[in-house]
Amino acid sequence: MTTIYTATLRQNPGRRSFIVEFRHPLRTDPATPGRAGRKVRKGLGTEDARLAQRLVDELNKLLADGSLHSPAARARASGMFTDRVVEIFYDGLESKPEDYRRLRDDELPFPAREEGCPRILFLGAPGAGKTTLIRQLIGAHPTRDRFPATSVNRTTTAETEVIVGADRYAAVVTFMSEEEADFEVRQCVSAALWEAIDPSTPDATIAKALLERSDMRFRLKYALGDWPTQDEDDDPYETQADIDDAAEDATASVSKRDQERLEARLKSHVSIIHAIAAEARWQFEHKTPEAKDMAKDERTDAIQVLGEELDAYGVLVSDLLEDLKSRFDAVEGGAWTKTTTGWPRAWRADADADARQTFLEQVRFFSGNDRRRWGTLLTPLVNGVRVAGPFRPEWSDAKQVRMVLIDTEGVGHKASASVDVPDYVVARFPDCDAIVLMHSGVAPFGYDGGKILEAIGASGHTAKTLIAFTRMDSVRGDNLGSFSAKKDHVFGGVRNVLENQLAKLLTEDVARQMLTHLRDNAFYLGSLQQASPDAAKSELNALLVRLTAGVEPPAPQDARPTYADDLWILAVHQGVSEFRAKWRGYLGLDRDASTSALPWQSVKAMSRRYAEGFDDGYHVRPASNLLQSMSTAIAQFVERPLAWEGAPNDDDKRVILDAIKSEISRELARFCRQQLREKPQPQWQEAHGFSGTGSARRRHHRIEELYEEWAPIPASSGQDLRRIQEFAQDVRTLVGSAVVAALEKLDTKPNPSGG
Repeated sequence: MTTIYTATLRQNPGRRSFIVEFRHPLRTDPATPGRAGRKVRKGLGTEDARLAQRLVDELNKLLADGSLHSPAARARASGMFTDRVVEIFYDGLESKPEDYRRLRDDELPFPAREEGCPRILFLGAPGAGKTTLIRQLIGAHPTRDRFPATSVNRTTTAETEVIVGADRYAAVVTFMSEEEADFEVRQCVSAALWEAIDPSTPDATIAKALLERSDMRFRLKYALGDWPTQDEDDDPYETQADIDDAAEDATASVSKRDQERLEARLKSHVSIIHAIAAEARWQFEHKTPEAKDMAKDERTDAIQVLGEELDAYGVLVSDLLEDLKSRFDAVEGGAWTKTTTGWPRAWRADADADARQTFLEQVRFFSGNDRRRWGTLLTPLVNGVRVAGPFRPEWSDAKQVRMVLIDTEGVGHKASASVDVPDYVVARFPDCDAIVLMHSGVAPFGYDGGKILEAIGASGHTAKTLIAFTRMDSVRGDNLGSFSAKKDHVFGGVRNVLENQLAKLLTEDVARQMLTHLRDNAFYLGSLQQASPDAAKSELNALLVRLTAGVEPPAPQDARPTYADDLWILAVHQGVSEFRAKWRGYLGLDRDASTSALPWQSVKAMSRRYAEGFDDGYHVRPASNLLQSMSTAIAQFVERPLAWEGAPNDDDKRVILDAIKSEISRELARFCRQQLREKPQPQWQEAHGFSGTGSARRRHHRIEELYEEWAPIPASSGQDLRRIQEFAQDVRTLVGSAVVAALEKLDTKPNPSGG
């Protein structure tokens, strides 16, 4: 018999706006793995009691009609119910996130590349200086403008795009959906709950878990304020410049009264988390027969699951979401695009060329990290910032500079996780005219940088890649007697990685070609933190000329490679086998694997994101791992054709092979997301749902079974041969179509005399 759920009208304590609470017939309940009925609390976007009740009555009609309980029925439901009710019920059911980049394109499109406005993508590890260099390229003063935001740790957690050379200022900011925000807040509350399960945990530790996750991506403290400290430590390394900067922007600080109000709210939240933990502990100890047989981590996990099912947990999450939503009301100016429930999708603002400071002041609400503004910033909720304006580098003699700068999140920020380049970053490669790999000159160029170069080489984008070494003013040593010696020293790490890592992963020819290209396109920068980097002016100008030159590879001769039709399966076998072996190590299923087991909490957190269909940039990324392994293996196959039709020279061959790899990479990124994120979502829900004794082990084995189904190793025994055949055929079709598309774009055809 089908269960019919009922929606109830609610109000959080102290709130005027109404929310609706119901169990969803299509969403898996974490407390009962594999079964629907997840508890949902959603804002109704109104303070009108009668309107709120009418919306709840409509939702109850929808809940009672089982024929409407599928994503495919949304169109029919739209003709029967108000848009707000349809949105509340159907949003988030499909793992197809909104294309926020397209939303920004609609509001503020990039200038055409054909009009002399190249698009430049910046890559590198956190702290490599990507954002600091962008500040220099747009002429942003480090204290007066403070845009984009920088810090000694991870700063960029959302895409930042700057259109340089526009006539007027304009900005469009896009935000994570209400579903995504709910997910992120739940992650924070659950992390704090985990800490609070031990009654001796200090309040400050619980608050830290709530306000800033360990991966430093979603920082609630920016929007809610920080936990109060008893004393401010004296900084022995504070300079007069630091003191002057603080005094200059003192007016931007949160008032003492508001600070006290924020601190009182945080103390209330921590008190509620303590109460949730206490109730969950009591339920566990009195209602879990196997409690005494559980290991400590299993006990804590089981108590956390119980706590997440308590009404108080849902009320707290809902209350925090209301707090976040209220921060949008403080933004003055601009125009909002919102959902039917009032959640912002985008914000747009325009300003004249002489209103720079006022304009940037507005934008800092969405991209800033200044501790004096914590409690007011919307930065955690932002997934993309696009700004246009009459920016130009102060040190350049050029009258006008036109380009688009794209800043990405740092790669390889988590020491315990794979540093494969995220699939959503690789997907940007084909649409950019230049890729700038940033690296700090005082840090060794090692495995992490090599993985970025591997992704670039495997996807055929070496020709558009530059490398910029920062902090050259801090590179010192008794063995470094000249600037040339310093340059040789820092570039030596790149040479070592190419010759000993990439030559084995790809081919020696690719490694040699990349080495030659990067040696000719390396830039050595220092003093970038200064408003006037006089010492770096010559090198910065050289970099600017290279970035805006828009160098296109020469058109190749009419030629095409030919491949053995029966050998491509070996590349698929190699790529999938490498991925599966890596993940058997991550899951702790193979002690002899080259990869170490991930913490079970990280695997659970990843499975939750895949189960929910959200991609918030979490560092454990199976789809990205599959993409890198497959790209590298297929690139090896592409680099070794049996023969060539036509008479291409070595340069022609390189252009053609890189074009083929680029097309394959573009399609492969989409394929890997579908195979491991979208198609197996029900299996991810099952894997995440395990709790109690042995839950980590069962989850890991279920994930391995999932991989065996959706990323099968060709020619392995004991597997579903139909699945293997489908997977192999899909890859074969993808590669074949990509080769045809690449050759058509190059307008190369087989030479008639070639047979």
